[in-house]
Amino acid sequence: MDTTHTGTTARTTYTPLSTPAAIWLIARRQMVEAMWTRSTLVMFGVSLVINTFIVWSTLQPTVRSNSSPNHFVVGNTLAFLLLLVALLNAQPAVGIASGVFAGDKERGCLLPLLATPASNTALLAGKILGAAIPALLYTIVGIILYLLEIVLFFGTATLALMPLGLSLVVVAFIPALLIFAATIASVVSSRVATFQSAQTYSSLITTALWLIFGALVFVGALFA
Repeated sequence: MDTTHTGTTARTTYTPLSTPAAIWLIARRQMVEAMWTRSTLVMFGVSLVINTFIVWSTLQPTVRSNSSPNHFVVGNTLAFLLLLVALLNAQPAVGIASGVFAGDKERGCLLPLLATPASNTALLAGKILGAAIPALLYTIVGIILYLLEIVLFFGTATLALMPLGLSLVVVAFIPALLIFAATIASVVSSRVATFQSAQTYSSLITTALWLIFGALVFVGALFA
């Protein structure tokens, strides 16, 4: 906002934000609201506990067996568990994105936001990024803890069995899956009246998509 003086009259000229700046402003507000809510933190903590139990119960019989473990099977299992850990920790993206429009409508915050000069494109993109970035951070933390769990309980030799190429493919697809899931949840959220309905429909759709992706990765690992 610039102020110019013409004679004795001060005239204020409003300079609207650029689209990238508006997107980041909306995304930052969404992230601040979403990252530290009780439901998000509880969901993240529960997912970490579930991940730890699944990893331990899955790898323990194979790695600690009396017979020599099949390195091919152990490596593909590690890659599949990496995908599972990433998807479980990415689940908050759906919950966050489900409330971006339906939740704002319930709280009465949507109309003031629509009255701002930000375009609909900037509004939608900012909401999607605001849901995807916190989930991506949680996913990174979950993957780091997963790798540490393998090193601490099973040793670096077991971690070295993880196929590098397949693991990189899994990690590379996670941001795309997060944005895709957040987009679906945001679109669903804009079409329903309540947050509960948005969360239910979005969870069903994204769970089906993630199961399909997980099946593809598993089949690809068998033929690798």
